[in-house]
Amino acid sequence: STPREGRQGVALSRAALSRAAGGADGRAYAVQTIANPGVIIGEITGGTPTDTSITPTHDLAVCRPFSQSLVPSRDGGVGNAVVWLQGVATGRRDDAPRRARLTLDGCRLEPRVQRVALTGTLLVNGRDAMLSRLRFTVEGEAAPRATVLLSDVGQIVPTDAASTSPGLVQVHDDLHPWVRAYLVVAPHPFVAVTTADGQFRFDGVPPGRYTLHVWHERLGTQETKVRVERGVQTRITVAY
Repeated sequence: STPREGRQGVALSRAALSRAAGGADGRAYAVQTIANPGVIIGEITGGTPTDTSITPTHDLAVCRPFSQSLVPSRDGGVGNAVVWLQGVATGRRDDAPRRARLTLDGCRLEPRVQRVALTGTLLVNGRDAMLSRLRFTVEGEAAPRATVLLSDVGQIVPTDAASTSPGLVQVHDDLHPWVRAYLVVAPHPFVAVTTADGQFRFDGVPPGRYTLHVWHERLGTQETKVRVERGVQTRITVAY
């Protein structure tokens, strides 16, 4: 399929991620022991590695020019792609940490893209001696989920508001428009951010047929069908 890019891609991925919160009949995901589940081992490939040069316009004592790779790639794989299964109704408990951290350092937010557990806590850490106003927004929602003010070096602000429901959350600084990051609020364990070489893995997947969605901030969205069999490792490659 042809990748969908830009604002449309963000909106589509948000809608798909929200649908992923339940099974085909719309029920919310439920924790249940699955006998002899399957495994998905995947790779996202394609795209051209690109470095974007950022030249800050103010707060120059802290914000210096830098290059940022928006398509991190190694050995042909695409990093920082968000991958998730749609249609999973039941399965294992999400054992990901209930706390995640987002750090503002050198006028950059790190990590650029990360997975956050549903209703988990995000610790926002400021390491820059400047005022920043971080806004957490989701395409289609009228108001920001959260706004965090940072002003002191070493400041840590916890927030639970960004992860109240599944979705792709954009983080941007109102005062420094080049400062940006993304949070993917996961409705179930089968959501991942690819490694630098484009790899991901889902363990304990219930047998069935699903839609595998992929989103990348520069490359857009992709989707493909996947069949998981009991006790079998399924390997899949999605190419941009």
